[in-house]
Amino acid sequence: MFNKRIFTGKNIIFASLVIALLLILPKITGILLLFFAAYVFACALNPYVTKLMKRMSRNAASTLVVLTSILATVALFVPIFFVAFKEIKTFISTLPDKISGVTNFLMNTEFYGHKIPDMLDLDTVIGNSSTFAQGLVNHSWTFTMSLFQLVMITVALTMIVYYILVDKKYLKDKFLQFFPPDLKEKADNILTIISNKVGGYVRAQLLSMAAVGLMIAVLLVILGVEYSTLLGLIAGLLDIIPILGPTIALAVILLVAYPLGLVKIILIIAGFLIVQQISNYVVRPVLFGKLMELHPLMIFLALFLAEQFLGFWGVILSPAIAATICVLIDELYLKPINLKNSYMGK
Repeated sequence: MFNKRIFTGKNIIFASLVIALLLILPKITGILLLFFAAYVFACALNPYVTKLMKRMSRNAASTLVVLTSILATVALFVPIFFVAFKEIKTFISTLPDKISGVTNFLMNTEFYGHKIPDMLDLDTVIGNSSTFAQGLVNHSWTFTMSLFQLVMITVALTMIVYYILVDKKYLKDKFLQFFPPDLKEKADNILTIISNKVGGYVRAQLLSMAAVGLMIAVLLVILGVEYSTLLGLIAGLLDIIPILGPTIALAVILLVAYPLGLVKIILIIAGFLIVQQISNYVVRPVLFGKLMELHPLMIFLALFLAEQFLGFWGVILSPAIAATICVLIDELYLKPINLKNSYMGK
């Protein structure tokens, strides 16, 4: 039977908009992740804005917190780079020699009585080298454009974070307007819980990166590897990139440590893998679990699902996404059903 109360013009328009949103959702995943990342950073910074509001307006407090965060980030990394400046300078100056040494080793080492040049067709290698060089130029241009896009995304992210902080009350009120009066308080409570949990994401991520960098640096100092501070810094920074980041860091470390011999190389690889295991199965689960109140198993599940469906940025934001989903499930399903069962038991 046709129900006029349900099939109203407003309901039809709303349903059409929801269907259209679901259809275009896969194409705007990157944009949604950008705004979610901004929301996560805003949640991490909002407590400081709230404290400052006792002395100044929200606009001034938000501006001060954002600028202080930028300056703090610069102040954190600049001294590290100054400490490692000598290592960076020496590393860059000796890098060609190290690459040459690796090349000579590969060219002159015999494998089952044959050298690599004897097993390759030089004409083919030369032809492939030209193709490789052209590809390298193309990739260099792609890298330059990617770097430019990264800068633009960083600027956009900063501005979005700022506006979320400044207009928090306005945005929250607009969000709550989507709910009927009897559900506004519940929606407000859920939003507050989500904000508190995902706010711990940034702190957990920074501590995790610092832990990896410190462990790698200590490992390299023990094994007598040059540029241990710089290499530890590189490993810590790249740890934010799943799989690819640690792989690049290990490759750079091996390139520097190559002259130390096979035994040291094996120890470095083994130690690096142990550090990664400690990070993945101890440090990250504990930090994200404690600061975001998530069980380690939920974090692992979120990492795997994000890698499958959301790509690179999804993996990075997966703990915050997991916290959001867990709060929604807990508040909208688990608590009501258990509360209902407890009443029935009485």
